[in-house]
Amino acid sequence: MNFLKLAQICHGKVINPQNFIINHLEINSAKINYGDVFIAIKGKNKDGHDFIKDAIKKGAKGLITSKEIKTHLPYIIVKDTTLALGQIAAYHKNNSKTQVIAITGSTGKTTTKELIYNLLKTKYKVLKTEGNQNNHLGVPLTLLKIKDEDFAIVEMGMNHSGEISYLSKLAQPSLALITNIGSSHIGNLKSQENILKAKLEIKDGLKGDLIVSGDDSYLKKVKAIKIGFNPENDFRGYNLKSNFMSTEFNIKYKKQNKKIKINLPAHLVSDVLLSIYVALKYNISIETICQVLKNFHNVNMRLNMLTSATNTIINDCYNSSFESLTGDLTMLQGIKQKKLLILGDIAEAGIYSKTIHENLKPFIEKLTNYEAILVGKEMLNLQINKAKHFKNYEETIKYLKTQDIKNTLILIKASRSMTFENIANYFLKKF
Repeated sequence: MNFLKLAQICHGKVINPQNFIINHLEINSAKINYGDVFIAIKGKNKDGHDFIKDAIKKGAKGLITSKEIKTHLPYIIVKDTTLALGQIAAYHKNNSKTQVIAITGSTGKTTTKELIYNLLKTKYKVLKTEGNQNNHLGVPLTLLKIKDEDFAIVEMGMNHSGEISYLSKLAQPSLALITNIGSSHIGNLKSQENILKAKLEIKDGLKGDLIVSGDDSYLKKVKAIKIGFNPENDFRGYNLKSNFMSTEFNIKYKKQNKKIKINLPAHLVSDVLLSIYVALKYNISIETICQVLKNFHNVNMRLNMLTSATNTIINDCYNSSFESLTGDLTMLQGIKQKKLLILGDIAEAGIYSKTIHENLKPFIEKLTNYEAILVGKEMLNLQINKAKHFKNYEETIKYLKTQDIKNTLILIKASRSMTFENIANYFLKKF
């Protein structure tokens, strides 16, 4: 794509017109390389226009801005640079042969993405969302990375209604999945019914099938291909058996019973079933599926289990919700080993936060031989006998340094804003 073509795509006005082939579009001035085009995005905390000089020093060859600036470089003025980024990304994707598989849901998006990626890459060229790039900036940046891949697996997250619709219309997926409808972002959306409506916006740009977890009480009412363990689902598993961090179940495929084994707990098994269905849809052999799942390991900070000579750590501190945390706690039931629960606030619950945190109590009290460390303002609502409360991770680590923790199973879980990776790293340094 050349520079003047960009102006046509985003309906911008070219200043200091000059045409050249674009190496790369970048929104972070620190990542600019010589020949890149810098898009000045105005965010909540920072305005990209303040970093234009830095981008030029780093070697930017052109710019996209929302106001006039003093520069000798060619640049394009648009009304909204964020919108322009989306327009360019949509154009780039629509002029490729890559099929987009879009994934949304209250929890399980990243696990499902990683499962599908690992399965499809055995036969195809596959691009995937990296890190937390699942919003109005991350999705366009992912689409702009498309080259000659067969598939792009794209996570779509949201905090408010309308956001998934925008992302779906940009990506125009060939296939879309909804993992579940939980309580994440209920503080903004007010009810799970509204969360369902927001997630269903993924249909707005969809060009193919919608696949959902048919075991979810909200999604089972949706017109879609339903996957799960209930008999009425279109594709189902059965004979589910789980032992801590490992699960096995059966599926019926071409009149044969196949046993699936994976090192994930039972509350993530619906994500596994979704990924199996997608893999079979795109002609991945059942033998390959079984082998890939048997060797699957989740991404960093998402139910990663690390064992030292003295302790076992379950690092699940990337994010938290009522559903994912209670899933982790249920997983620990029946484990006789001494347990240390280090639990932080569940964020974005709004007026429901007190109730959500209070409702964690019966899940914790079903455990035996445990101690609890509760961190954050919202966790004060969770009244557990003899639990220790701290304001933040710094106070928590200060306390942990005074303790001799041995032969213990340690669960570390909190919402992203609590930055509990600092607690995980404290333990990892001791390994």
